[in-house]
Amino acid sequence: MTHNVKTNLLVCLLVLYAGATRAGDCDLTVSLTQTNFGTFNRGTLSQAANGSQTDVIGKKSTMVTVICPRPERIALYYRAASSGAGEGYQLGDIAHVTLVASDAQADGKSVALAYHQQGGSAPAGNANTLAILPNIGIAPVSDEPITRLTLQLTSIAAVNDINQHVKEQKTLNGSGTLEVVSE
Repeated sequence: MTHNVKTNLLVCLLVLYAGATRAGDCDLTVSLTQTNFGTFNRGTLSQAANGSQTDVIGKKSTMVTVICPRPERIALYYRAASSGAGEGYQLGDIAHVTLVASDAQADGKSVALAYHQQGGSAPAGNANTLAILPNIGIAPVSDEPITRLTLQLTSIAAVNDINQHVKEQKTLNGSGTLEVVSE
């Protein structure tokens, strides 16, 4: 039986106030605002390196660019319904999507990424690749405010383990908002 899987990553910029600066002056662009993982069945799910079946439906990547007219300390948040597993977002009732940020550059220089809590706390962690978690942002690790941030955003769709034996056709949709916040 085939299952139609589609996730729409509807991306828009929201104006949020944090401290005395606002991110409303920054422009956010995403190279692909919709991601369609197509149709799948149990036989088309990804194979692990050891040959065993995994629950991955597919992976798709897009580029995210934030340009600010003046230097700012910024963070990106993805707002959508959590999958309940803590690391992803709902994709219909039988799947979830994980968003992974990587290959970040701030003002043309490669930078690590760190998790960021709203409210002025300092970014935590330091990695070249980070999953975007519900209610936690990601920020470039930089000593100075920046005017330009680019990064790759990879969407990884997976069937929830307990639901891998679905017998009817399903259309799986999910949507959320990518926000840029400045402090």
